[in-house]
Amino acid sequence: MLTRIKKETMFAFGSFSMVVSIVLSRFSGTNPLVDFFAGVFTGMSLTLNLGFLIKWRMERNPIINSNNQI
Repeated sequence: MLTRIKKETMFAFGSFSMVVSIVLSRFSGTNPLVDFFAGVFTGMSLTLNLGFLIKWRMERNPIINSNNQI
C-alpha cells in the first residue's frame, strides 16, 4: 500500500508531523502522554521524510533502482 502513496504526499505528512511534534513539545507541559505523542510524531516525520528522499532519489537517478544496488 505504501508504494501507491505519492512522494509529495509523504513529504507533506512528514512536514506536518514535524510541526505537530515541535508544537507539542514547545507549548505543552511535562506530561508523559504528551511526550509520548511528540515522540510518535517525530518518528513518523523521520520515516516519511526519509521515504520521500529515497523515492525522490530513485526517480531522479535511473541508474540506482531496486534491482541494481551500488
